[in-house]
Amino acid sequence: MKNTRRDRPVAQRDGSNAVRARARNRAVTRIKCLAATLLLAASSAHGYLGTFDPDLHEYTGPQLVTFVDSNAAPLECIGLAADIGDVGGAVLGLLAPMAACTHSAGVTCKIIAPISPGAGQLIAAVGALAGPDALLGHEFRHCRDNDYHPPAMPFAKS
Repeated sequence: MKNTRRDRPVAQRDGSNAVRARARNRAVTRIKCLAATLLLAASSAHGYLGTFDPDLHEYTGPQLVTFVDSNAAPLECIGLAADIGDVGGAVLGLLAPMAACTHSAGVTCKIIAPISPGAGQLIAAVGALAGPDALLGHEFRHCRDNDYHPPAMPFAKS
């Protein structure tokens, strides 16, 4: 009996089509993963947009703000949290590295952020979708409003 095209299973008949279909499915899966990642990143991006008008009724007076320019802000933030005894913040910094951080203590405030161009700003731009000005503005708001948002959720208001 002659082995004709009709006698072969479908996968053998159109081998090139099956390969193309698998490649197309992999490409669609990659696009879906990329879209999900972008949506997740964009959900936190609006935490760095907008303006801040402080409530003058809660004005606590002048505050000394210290800016620390660091391209290794995630590591320094973990160190700062450990220095001030914030174990939860240090553990959170290990689980979800922060692009920048703030410690406010009454009349003083310390902001650790990538201010000058470098790897730190790239990490902030990719991880938080925030440029240097937006990142500093966001962190400065923490100096005046400690409970601006819950930890690791810049998109949520508290």
